[in-house]
Amino acid sequence: MSSPKQAFALLAKKLRDAFAAGDWETIALLDEECRSLVAALGEQDASDAELREQLADLSRIYLELQQAGQTERERLAGELTRLSQSKQVSQAYTTLG
Repeated sequence: MSSPKQAFALLAKKLRDAFAAGDWETIALLDEECRSLVAALGEQDASDAELREQLADLSRIYLELQQAGQTERERLAGELTRLSQSKQVSQAYTTLG
């Protein structure tokens, strides 16, 4: 079994790779893995400076993921708005014709 430091380092790499590839399904699976790893941490891990730095790195990755998700959500909302407006215009012309 790997140490928490190794597990978090590997997880951070996998998250970065999945994020770079735009693989949101893998990111969701890795999020579950991250939750399990964090839940398994014990009090003895709290004093490990290297582990705290890895957790801070994961926190930065999650911030990037949240920002990317918000940007994508806003893009999709704009696209849906444009589609809805287009449909309304089309219906207006249909009723006139």
